[in-house]
Amino acid sequence: MAEWIALDRLLLDARPQRPVGVCDGVLLDHAGFRRRVLAWRSAFAAAEGRDWALYFDDAVAFAAALYGAWHAGKRVFLAADNLPATLQALQSQVSGFAGDVSADCRPLAAVDAAADGALRMLDERACELCVFTSGSTGQPSAISKRLDQLAREVDALQAAFGAQLEGVEVHGTVSHQHIYGLLFRVLWPLAAGRLIHPRRFFHEDLVAALSGTDTVLVATPAHLKRLPEQLDWASLRGRLRAVFSSGGPLPEEAARQVRQWLGVAPTEVYGSSETGGIAWRRWDTDLPPWQPLPGV
Repeated sequence: MAEWIALDRLLLDARPQRPVGVCDGVLLDHAGFRRRVLAWRSAFAAAEGRDWALYFDDAVAFAAALYGAWHAGKRVFLAADNLPATLQALQSQVSGFAGDVSADCRPLAAVDAAADGALRMLDERACELCVFTSGSTGQPSAISKRLDQLAREVDALQAAFGAQLEGVEVHGTVSHQHIYGLLFRVLWPLAAGRLIHPRRFFHEDLVAALSGTDTVLVATPAHLKRLPEQLDWASLRGRLRAVFSSGGPLPEEAARQVRQWLGVAPTEVYGSSETGGIAWRRWDTDLPPWQPLPGV
């Protein structure tokens, strides 16, 4: 059983036996992840300006840069994608970019740092992150989140669902550049010591990745509505512990199909970028009632 570590003290000591995730095709333990954070902290500490935008395809590479920026006292903006128009819109709001962005943005690079450097406990109220609304009701707008708010959300998720997820590895179809993916695929697994896998978009890739280990799937209604029947979903039975869905309403028919083919009742989470998670329901019956998340 992995030890729970609060997000503000995640990196105080290196823990070589603790898994973090698959990063750029390499399995990274906590000590290796911490070295990457130190390298990013050095880069951000030497960089001028407080506000920096991050975009990474890889969730673990992103997490290392995020923590490096926080440990250097920076405020982080999450770019929804790395399209030229998105980056251009962000340019006036930030001092620079890091990650998988075009060379025109002159992205910051991690620098070599002492492998065993000291990292202090983060100030939960000083660490900030700006996420953007989906823009479904107009132009996307930036919403500021403090680490203490994100940490309480992660605590609530663990209280509600943690008991059923002991020892699982985390797979997902959602991007960590949005609040749902950030919480479910990055921050919650980091605190709980669950192995983070790269995002998988195609159903065929998902079945291959999920089979053979105890896993959890973090998905959206759009993905769950389009499960192709011909794939070997039966191979996941007994090993797939939970399926989470958020980012829009999950249709009853899709929930029933997930239950039938994947052998697990999907858990739907209701919330928004502004409010965070509010409520959840598990589709083990038709039209189950909503329940507030712990602390709501």
